[in-house]
Amino acid sequence: MLVSSFDTKYSQTATKYEYLDNNFTNLISKDRRFSRIFTSVIENQKLDLSSDIVLRSDMTGQVINTILTHDFKSEHFLYYMGDVFKPDLVNKSIKQYRQHGLEIINRPKMESFIEVIKVLDKLLRKILKNNFIYIFTDPKINSKSNFVFNSTTPLNNKIKAYTNAFSKVVRSPYELNLEKNFFSKDYHQDIFFYVYSNKSKKILAQGGGYHYKQNQKKIDGFGFSCNVDNLAEII
Repeated sequence: MLVSSFDTKYSQTATKYEYLDNNFTNLISKDRRFSRIFTSVIENQKLDLSSDIVLRSDMTGQVINTILTHDFKSEHFLYYMGDVFKPDLVNKSIKQYRQHGLEIINRPKMESFIEVIKVLDKLLRKILKNNFIYIFTDPKINSKSNFVFNSTTPLNNKIKAYTNAFSKVVRSPYELNLEKNFFSKDYHQDIFFYVYSNKSKKILAQGGGYHYKQNQKKIDGFGFSCNVDNLAEII
């Protein structure tokens, strides 16, 4: 794919990116279940899902396509390092972003969530020490209420089970955002989260669970991606 610009890292900035790359690969390499995948960049890639969910132009769509093509029944532990190109929200120009991430496919959702959180939390603590916080939400929030807390019916979501599991495996702080229009409501069909730091207003990492079905092929996944460019700005 041809783009109108490209991004070159040098000097101190290049050292930061190398530091982030090395920390990620050193951590993942300790768990031999994870295999690295190589991805190519496709602008605005989408999948025709059986639901109304549309995956964004990141690595997840490419991972799903790979699994559907090769082995959609087995468990997969995958990680990647690569660049994606997305339209800028302001001027619509194509911008390059670097991602690190992992995907766990066809494992029980809660087990996958715990695995993902353990890896991500170790990585963030190495890079940011204690200066970060998770924000959790659930896309199955009552669409007729601005906030779940305003609902007169019992909460019908799994967010408490996930946050309880979170607190048992890591010591990092978290908050809930139960607003019905919170960010990627249409991306994940299961619990999802974002990570912020008081050093930046930008999203540093994000993750969650998803389900994909095509004909007789079904996969469930859980994963996270780190916004390497945003991390490099604050270290």
